Amino acid sequence: MSDTLTSEIKASLGWLFQDALDLSTVSDSSQLSYHQTLVDGANADQADKIWHDVRTLASGVHEDLTLSALATLLFGSIGAITLAKVKAILLINTATTAGEELIIGGATSNEWQGPFMAAGSKLSVPADSCLLLMNKKAGWAVTPGSADRLRIANAGAGTITYKIAVLGTSA
Repeated sequence: MSDTLTSEIKASLGWLFQDALDLSTVSDSSQLSYHQTLVDGANADQADKIWHDVRTLASGVHEDLTLSALATLLFGSIGAITLAKVKAILLINTATTAGEELIIGGATSNEWQGPFMAAGSKLSVPADSCLLLMNKKAGWAVTPGSADRLRIANAGAGTITYKIAVLGTSA
């Protein structure tokens, strides 16, 4: 029995910017959109593995997600998703209070650098915000046991719940 995956990645930013003048109002209205579909497979423009979860971190706590062995419960069976490459990550910080921030990256051992430029590099995801990282052509390599840990840390004063989805390939 084989599985198949079709995935869709969308991001958009729309706006209506108006300047009220004496006799008229000038408007700038538009949208910048990105939309891609990846078919099942392990090549460019493809993905064959997905892992997703809702997780909670207490203040000052971090967790390291091992991308080469992401525990999952699917259709009643416990297993692990093993990623060789990461094509996209979407992380949503569901906290609503300013200052409740998640820090992504910077694992102290077996750090996965993926989209980060250097070891120890980190990104911030403030409250009520999201982060989408994508490399649909080549993907970012995951090396089991040496470069496979993605750190998520709670830098806020309260408990933070976040949602995460990681799209990738098995080869």
